[in-house]
This record gives sequence, C-alpha cells and structure tokens, in this order.
Amino acid sequence: MTPTSLLAACHKSGVLVELVLGSLKLKGQPESVRIAADLVRPFKAELVQYLGYLAGNDPAPLTEKLAPAGENQQERQTPAGTTSRILPAPFIDRGLNQDDAIALAYRLMLRDQQHDERRVCLECMHLSGTASSRRCGQWRLTRAKGPAIPADLVDVLQRCRGFTPRPNQNHEREP
Repeated sequence: MTPTSLLAACHKSGVLVELVLGSLKLKGQPESVRIAADLVRPFKAELVQYLGYLAGNDPAPLTEKLAPAGENQQERQTPAGTTSRILPAPFIDRGLNQDDAIALAYRLMLRDQQHDERRVCLECMHLSGTASSRRCGQWRLTRAKGPAIPADLVDVLQRCRGFTPRPNQNHEREP
C-alpha cells in the first residue's frame, strides 16, 4: 500500500488527513474518523514523512510501499494484539486494484473485530457484472429503483436486506 492509496482510501470514506505542526489530524464524521484512524495508525510515521515531503518540509520522499516496521505488507497487527492475514484476492477478482483491495480487506478485518453486521456489495453472491457496470440480483428486496449499482457503492459498508454471502469467502482472517 502506498501513502497515496492510503490517503485516497481515507478520502473515499470522507476523512481528510492533514499534517498540522508535525502531527496527523483527521477530519470528518466521528465514525469515519475512528475507522480511518485504525487504518492509518500503523503507518503514522510514514504518512507524516510523506505529507511533510508534499508540503516541502522533508527532503526525501517515500519510495517504498507502506508496511509497519517488522511486518510483511500483507500482515497487520490488529488492535487486539493478534496478527491477522489480509487476503484481498476475492476483491481483486471482482475488479478492484490491489491497493484498493488491500485497504478494503483491512477495513473488513476491522469490521469483523468490532462485530459490525454491515456488509459490502463485493461480498454478496447477488452482485454481477463488470467493474464498470455492476448489477444487484436482489434489488427488489433492497427497495432500489433498479438493478444497476453505482461504482462507488460496491465497497461501502451498509445494511442490505438482500445480502447473501458468497460461498467460500477468502477474505477471512487466517489463524
């Protein structure tokens, strides 16, 4: 995950990440800020350096992908202190690029840890179509106006009356 993709994931969830007096400040809706803070926390030092570089304060940009010290990019230290493995492959198979898939898998890992019952369309077996034209097979149950799904809605956590998990979900945490 690059600093740019991490900042883009925060922005997509409605959270603005700023560098103020050498420290990160997150602005947005309280729930979104809390989730973004959990996502950003392991990379705080790298983001401070990156945003400092963009502001002209730091001489050297980050060229490596972000990963917490001593960890593989695919492994993250969870808030509970256990290491979980993020498996973004199902989301890559469904049309997301690798950085977005990793960010989504991490968000879903946090969701599972917090026992949140919301889901994303990409987890549902009723989602069909391509990345540019997605359709919901249960749109009547969801009271939508039609089967078409906007591209920016497929990775938003939401409650859906027509949700059915895909068989063999591979984004689950490994022990």
